[in-house]
Amino acid sequence: MSPTIAKITYLDGTRLYRAIVAGIRQVISKQEHLNNINVFPVPDRDTGTNMALTLNAILEGTYAYRSATIHELLENVANSALNGARGNSGAILAQFFQGLSEGAKTVDKHMTTKNFVAAIATAVNYAHKALSQPKEGTILTILRDFSDEITHQQLANNELDFVDLLHSGIERANTSLQHTSNQLKELKKAGVVDAGAQGFVEFLSGIYRFVVNGSIKQLKEDLADVAIIEIPEEMSHDVDERFRFCTECLINKRGNQLIDQDELRQKLDELGESLIVAGSSTKTKIHVHTNDPNKIFTVCREYGDVSGEKADDMIKQQKSFANRKTRVAILTDSAADLPPEIISQLNIHVVPIIINFGSQTYLDKISMTSEEFHQALKNKSVHPTTSQPSFGDFHRQYQYLSTHFDAIIALHIPKPLSGTHSASQKAAEKIGQGTQITVIDAANASSGLGLIVMHAAEAAQAGYSHDEIIKTSNDIIQKTEYFAAITQLDYLVRGGRLSFKLKQVMDFLRLSPLATITKDGMVKPHRLLFGRKNLSDKLFRFTKKRLNLNKKYRFSIVHTDLENEGYQLATLLKHHFSAQIDQIFVMPCCASLAVHAGPGALAIAIQEYEPLTNNG
Repeated sequence: MSPTIAKITYLDGTRLYRAIVAGIRQVISKQEHLNNINVFPVPDRDTGTNMALTLNAILEGTYAYRSATIHELLENVANSALNGARGNSGAILAQFFQGLSEGAKTVDKHMTTKNFVAAIATAVNYAHKALSQPKEGTILTILRDFSDEITHQQLANNELDFVDLLHSGIERANTSLQHTSNQLKELKKAGVVDAGAQGFVEFLSGIYRFVVNGSIKQLKEDLADVAIIEIPEEMSHDVDERFRFCTECLINKRGNQLIDQDELRQKLDELGESLIVAGSSTKTKIHVHTNDPNKIFTVCREYGDVSGEKADDMIKQQKSFANRKTRVAILTDSAADLPPEIISQLNIHVVPIIINFGSQTYLDKISMTSEEFHQALKNKSVHPTTSQPSFGDFHRQYQYLSTHFDAIIALHIPKPLSGTHSASQKAAEKIGQGTQITVIDAANASSGLGLIVMHAAEAAQAGYSHDEIIKTSNDIIQKTEYFAAITQLDYLVRGGRLSFKLKQVMDFLRLSPLATITKDGMVKPHRLLFGRKNLSDKLFRFTKKRLNLNKKYRFSIVHTDLENEGYQLATLLKHHFSAQIDQIFVMPCCASLAVHAGPGALAIAIQEYEPLTNNG
């Protein structure tokens, strides 16, 4: 039987708001546990983080509506959830709240148990329809069983109050939750219940606790009451490499054109799995697992204005969890140029910058590769721009990493060149205590930043502590130089880094600036190169004068559509300085450099290298 307390026969806007807040806080307090038991649909250990981010968006978006009417409050809850939805579980929750709002659209000041039961039934129907391939043993099962139980109780007793109604519903939800471990082979193998389902039960439990106690308390539980389950890697299953990117975006209707969700779903179904189409015909949230995020975004743009593009590499996420030796995560942004195999091997986490071609946006190195960007730079009539990752992009990444690592170190391009460092720093400060986070200005960009990030990641894998990685990173920053030879000066003029008059003089004299980044983070001309051909020879002659034959070096050469010149420079260095080279890379440069340097640029990062000792 439920506790004997005063009957609650209705909820007004304020009560409902407080109940939702209590449920959200309960889920947020359990996010680490939810991450640890997350094995379905993929074992990327982020269900708790995604639910917390989605629900936190509701907290941030509804505070001003805490005294609103029922339908106003729920409409705002639904909109906030849709805007902030993250991951599979977040998208399902967002659709649940869409249905709850729709089911309560005629409810004004007071919600009765009958209103509540009807709204929940609508919400469950909405959530179920959002998935292309709904599965039993997931959050959908718990939603349906909770709804069935409270519907049955309300019909059997028309005078039933919210305390008894929720008590019965949660008992049924808990029973249903325990059964999920036998309904899906992935859960049975790992010996856990479904993480999304557990999260919804936590949400209901938080609401029930508020209804019984009548007050909201800031939950600061350290999970002492929760058995933290560590699933051995062999008990989990691998992410399907055909669908490695967890891809999301938000579509807003364009003009009077409503979003045809059925048609959109049909097109997207062919491009991936775990598809969720949430929201309405005016605003739709897409979640899908795919190997081609750009195709997803391209299809979505046919139906409206796309924003909030995200594509998380689930294989990398799974590897992060499996990599138990490394307790310090290394984070950077896509302005750091490194070969993909190095990023994967060293478990480096990358937040993409945003590329804009007019109204079309892309995720750097995810939905548009560097090679594709260079071709578009030459061929598109619209000049591109780049945007730093947002506060939200960094906050989401820090939220995820903080549940899997003891500390995080982020390295970014200099503060004077971009707001990236500031956005990263502010997001880091938003993360609660418990995870040590340091954001470093690497005083470098492109391949120079890449070499510094690589060094930090090697230190993390060698067992260095947070403080030791900071020290060795600051040391290597002082030993890393970056030089870029630029031949197409139009792009420097467009970016405001060169006057038109000076460009005319340099064009007439066939001069090419060799730019560098100073230790205070400023881009400045280091010297002028005569001529605009044979850049590999020019950079080789320049580089060899900076080398000490008694030392080892790492070189990272990047280019904008000058692949042959890049490899020629590498060949010259290998031929003349093979004994001094530790590693040398050649690759296309990042969009943030190419947008200013234009086609025909060749750059080199030079790093004085000293091997790390193994502290593991």
